[in-house]
Amino acid sequence: MLGSSNKFDPNTDIPDLTGKVYVVTGGSAGIGYGISAHILQHNPEKLYLIGKREQHLEEAEEGLKKYGDVSRVEFIQCDFEDLHQTDEVGKQLASKLQRLDALILNAGEGVGPYSETKDGIDSHMQVNVIAQHHLAMLLLPKLLNTPDGRLCFQASELHRTGTSGVEFKDLAEINQDIGATSLYGRTKLAMILLVKALARRKQRGELGLTPGAAPWINATHPGGVRTDQNFQMTEAYGLPGKLGIKAIRPFMKDPVDEGCRSILFAATSNAISEEKIDGQYIVPDRKVTSPSSQTEDEELQERCWTLVEHILASKLGPLPYANRV
Repeated sequence: MLGSSNKFDPNTDIPDLTGKVYVVTGGSAGIGYGISAHILQHNPEKLYLIGKREQHLEEAEEGLKKYGDVSRVEFIQCDFEDLHQTDEVGKQLASKLQRLDALILNAGEGVGPYSETKDGIDSHMQVNVIAQHHLAMLLLPKLLNTPDGRLCFQASELHRTGTSGVEFKDLAEINQDIGATSLYGRTKLAMILLVKALARRKQRGELGLTPGAAPWINATHPGGVRTDQNFQMTEAYGLPGKLGIKAIRPFMKDPVDEGCRSILFAATSNAISEEKIDGQYIVPDRKVTSPSSQTEDEELQERCWTLVEHILASKLGPLPYANRV
């Protein structure tokens, strides 16, 4: 499908982004910082960079100066462990954006211990999935109104790990501590399930989507990347986790040079629209591959979609997109 080369070098292969607008969640550190740096390097009209920590946002603002004009970047603080704050940020963006060329949903918690948010939800599931889905649905009309729009979900190969018993039945199931790796893997499974469910809605012509047309919706795997998330394993697994990270970290990808390639391919490459790559799972650099067979379970896809939107409605009230056709 993608020719003989699986290489995608963001420095040279991202096209000119003049006039284009991007939103990146988790864009102030790690892989998200790499995504933001490469987008800024290619002259976008505007980049909205969403991050949790004010310190990381300030550091990103300083660091990004070497990649481009930071006056084109709007830095937005948002804690995805707070659904009301997420809702407010999403609605503010929806009201101000005239176009949106790509929404890059990269924010997430790594492999770490179980905790619950102020909303009473497993923090992994809320930050990595529920909050990201809410932003996606709030901003979907902007993607629909922009030629060649992209909706990109940062998943992971860990969606294959420790998720065999996941059913997405109810919040009580979500709030079970199934172990650090499985908590993370479950969220990445959920992201791919939501991509598949959204792609099916497109095939049915729902939510304003048109089969075979933009926005192109895909999930990606970044590869093993050297980020601060690695150190969450120390919290989860203590000394064994610390020793494990110490052993493998030197062999992991740099987040700016390599760790953001697959999602930047999904967000910017002309090959996506030319080859109509949609509802797929992309691994480094630009290879479309099959996720786990579990992700193809349509009943599981629909249960995940229904549960996520049920939780959102229970915390936020009626969703503005619930009855969108």
